[in-house]
Amino acid sequence: MNSSPLLARWLLVLRSLVPAATLLLAVALAGLPYGIPYLSTVTPFFALIVVYYWSIHRPEQLPAAAIFAAGVLQDLITGGPPGSVALLLLLAHALVVSQRRTLLGQSYLVEWAGLLLVAVGAGVVGWLVACVYNTALFVPWHFLVQALLSVALYPIATWALAPAARAARAAEPA
Repeated sequence: MNSSPLLARWLLVLRSLVPAATLLLAVALAGLPYGIPYLSTVTPFFALIVVYYWSIHRPEQLPAAAIFAAGVLQDLITGGPPGSVALLLLLAHALVVSQRRTLLGQSYLVEWAGLLLVAVGAGVVGWLVACVYNTALFVPWHFLVQALLSVALYPIATWALAPAARAARAAEPA
């Protein structure tokens, strides 16, 4: 009765779920009431940060279905236009995965600058979606501030996600 191989398999399964689990945590963070006036309109795009990170470091462990589900969940939690966050996250994932080889070979500053471009792009697309959905022209500053806050938090996020990336890497077959 050797349970070690079974336990090892279960640990591999759990480790492979780390990227999706961190994405769900990011969605939960977006829905928390922080009690800071006006923060709800510019809450950092935590899910985008997580999708960007995993799309560079472990894209095969964060499937599009998990990204879509997390985006829909965030829309339900925050009351945004249905499917808008899912769309933004999937577009960001596809873009980053297409540029992954370029980003992996660069310094951390280039990776961080890449997030700036992705976050501002997501802010612009999010603003356009919100304007169309509400048939109103909104001031885009909230979306841009959200993008810049997200970029500002990226170093903290990478520090927090690095141990999770090591655990996810351990789940890869040898």
